[in-house]
Amino acid sequence: MNWSAVQKKDPIYLNLGGGINCHPKIGYENYISVDTNPPHEGWSVKHDLREPILLPEHSVTRILSEDFMEHLKTEEIKVLLRECFRLLKPRGVVGIGVPDYNNPKDHIYIEKGRDPRHPDHITLIDYELMKNIIEESPFLRYEFYHYWDEGEFIYKKIDYSLGMIKRTPDNDPRCRMGSLKQKTEVVLADFLFKLARGFRVSEGDMSVRRGHRLYVTSLVVDLFKD
Repeated sequence: MNWSAVQKKDPIYLNLGGGINCHPKIGYENYISVDTNPPHEGWSVKHDLREPILLPEHSVTRILSEDFMEHLKTEEIKVLLRECFRLLKPRGVVGIGVPDYNNPKDHIYIEKGRDPRHPDHITLIDYELMKNIIEESPFLRYEFYHYWDEGEFIYKKIDYSLGMIKRTPDNDPRCRMGSLKQKTEVVLADFLFKLARGFRVSEGDMSVRRGHRLYVTSLVVDLFKD
């Protein structure tokens, strides 16, 4: 698919850096993957997202980007968000999911300035950095759903009608306790944790424990063009 063909779609849904996550895959119906290495013909476009997207302003209804922006420099993320704002129609939405390096088990890599496990992660994103990036963008309204903030794991319900985010407890087994045995062990461990503290435990304390048990956590945020 080329940009002329994309422009004929109505509505236009883009998945930036989407890889294989495009139509007709479940959860990505009608989404076009924009990637430097597109998976197949039909619902994907080959494009370097560090360059302007060849569509007119106010032409796109929804934009997704998951596990991609960490591969860009901070300034490149800012440029991309300005480009998203240009493309979106009024009341359009950008859904973003990135690895959350404020997770206590990953925060050490922010201190080091790099993640040797993933050398292609150029920007190690946390809540404060993403918030600052967004506030320098034209988007005036946004909502964070999942993120770590001052050692507390914030977990809000995501409206997936606005677009799929895979790496969440709703959609990725790595982000949740799956088996009955695991769930039973968690309930017992949480009870003993509360008992040892005379049940004087805040929801924040329990949120941190919940986050520590996750194999992965994503920072998830929606940006709205009013």
